[in-house]
Amino acid sequence: MNASAGVIEEILAAVESWKNAEKTFSDFVARYPKDEELLRIQKLYRAFSSSQDEKQLSELKIRLKKLQLARKIESSGGGDLMLKDRRKFSAGPKKEYED
Repeated sequence: MNASAGVIEEILAAVESWKNAEKTFSDFVARYPKDEELLRIQKLYRAFSSSQDEKQLSELKIRLKKLQLARKIESSGGGDLMLKDRRKFSAGPKKEYED
């Protein structure tokens, strides 16, 4: 399972504020070990943290934002939804209201 858009948003906020960014990455990579794109972005973050290059930081933020958008799109439609048939979750039969 891949990390959701909300998880990517948390990572982006940690990177932008510099608060526990490494720990945030480690926690989510441990939670989503099969998310290859997240692993690539973590490697990019580690390269940035050793060099402190602003160009790498902007590249990192851009990739996180693109990944966040892609994950929002993936979870908003298509055949990969967690709930395969939303008809099961209807409100029930319509009620007749008296005026």
